[in-house]
Amino acid sequence: MPFILTLVFAFFFFGCAASTPQNNHTNSKSISASSPTKLPISPQVVMLESRTIYKHNKFIPPDISGNYELEQGTDNYKNISNAYMTIEKLDDINYGYYYAIQDEKATANSFVGIFRYKDGEFVNKVIESNTTTSLNDNIKLISEGQRLKLVVLTSYGKRTIIWSRVLEDGKKEHESLTEAMKIGKVDYTQIYKEKFKNFTEI
Repeated sequence: MPFILTLVFAFFFFGCAASTPQNNHTNSKSISASSPTKLPISPQVVMLESRTIYKHNKFIPPDISGNYELEQGTDNYKNISNAYMTIEKLDDINYGYYYAIQDEKATANSFVGIFRYKDGEFVNKVIESNTTTSLNDNIKLISEGQRLKLVVLTSYGKRTIIWSRVLEDGKKEHESLTEAMKIGKVDYTQIYKEKFKNFTEI
């Protein structure tokens, strides 16, 4: 009889011990089901959420100083075969320029002036007298990254030139434009650059 009681007690003890881990496992499942696991956030999502988007401010002029070569252009319906332009920064909103163009049949000509940034675009600054200037939108320059679009309206037609910024160091204008560029630089310096600080805009 004592032996039988010992066997019953042993079966009862091992049965309880075997059921304990199962109950613990069941409880852990129910706990995890009630508190959902937080999935990791991908780096792309973090980057999109943390980035700052800057809106373009049309009242802040882009820096267009540098040298530019011809991409394509027409002058009063004639194709421009060669062109080169130099632009330098005079102050935060004014940029001096001189350029030379050559169409398919004519010799090269130079043009000079000042672009003044106003309301999202560059317009031409016209000399009214020795020290006064005004703005005239017959010459406009539109900036788009490394490219510029120049539109010139005249009494005899329209000139439209797409320019690309020269990125290679030491790259110069085509030899057929060299003399015109020299003349343009002298005219620009004497007429505009040397007098620029004394100009009064009206």
